[in-house]
Amino acid sequence: MALVIADVVAQFGAYYLNQGQNLTRLYQLLRSATTTESMFTPVNTDDTLWRAAKTLFSRVVQPFQKAFTPLAGVTFVPVAIEQFKMKVDAQEYPDELEASWLGFMDGESIDRKAWPFVRWYVEVYLIPQIKQDIEFNEIYQGVFAVPTAGTAGPAGTSLNGLKKTLNGHISAGRIEPIITGALDATPEGLVEQMEAFADGIHKDYWNIPMMLGCSEEVARRFLRGQERKYGKNTGGGALGLVINNTNITLQGLPSHRNTEKIWCTPKGNAIMLRKRIQNQSQILVESVDRLLKFFTDFSMGIGFIIPEIVFTNDRDLV
Repeated sequence: MALVIADVVAQFGAYYLNQGQNLTRLYQLLRSATTTESMFTPVNTDDTLWRAAKTLFSRVVQPFQKAFTPLAGVTFVPVAIEQFKMKVDAQEYPDELEASWLGFMDGESIDRKAWPFVRWYVEVYLIPQIKQDIEFNEIYQGVFAVPTAGTAGPAGTSLNGLKKTLNGHISAGRIEPIITGALDATPEGLVEQMEAFADGIHKDYWNIPMMLGCSEEVARRFLRGQERKYGKNTGGGALGLVINNTNITLQGLPSHRNTEKIWCTPKGNAIMLRKRIQNQSQILVESVDRLLKFFTDFSMGIGFIIPEIVFTNDRDLV
């Protein structure tokens, strides 16, 4: 994709005039926080398919008798989490900036990699955009699709995200959703729903601290409902995003926008596979004649070791 500077040229002219402009004059919209990754325990691995097994134990205690009556058994249930290779490719001709107000991003060196434009492009655009793309398009919404040869892949097709993973386990019968129906539009009603959801979690896990992933809009509505139901000055306000009398805390996630799906699990059960993850912050720059090429690649995958202890509701199942 070429640099698009037509509006700058139209407004300021097709020439460079040094008026003290510099990188501080380049403004950008705020980028969303990349919060969803914090819900997972990172696992660095070269495996493209990470394998484990859940063990189920039968009871062993029985009334005494002299005869030997064995009563024990172990069942192993396999689990596999896939890791997907992802990449960033970009190219630009920075000479296009020279005869414009943006000419201060050019340089004197014949090597275009040494121009100020390169550092700005990598640090201000590419690296932050990698994180935002993963948060907005991949980690929740993603459904992997094999790319068409020679064509850049569409957004949301780099890996199988959280929604597909949860719904796949529901379809396979390994996760039984807790029925909530549509989330209540009123703050107080939503608080009641969240309390009922927490009560629907298996009692063996009531005392385990868990973060409950939801959209930022749902988290805000819940917080307002907490204050209205329990009051700001009677101890209720201190609850914040904690569901009352539970160890569950809501976590609003930018990736969950426009969804009513909520979910929680002990953190060690949710894992993120990673390979060459440092390359999200490292971009290789090559100069081909006067063309600059930027690229990097890394691998990611998310999943659950024991799907049966993932607690989610019956929304956004498609």
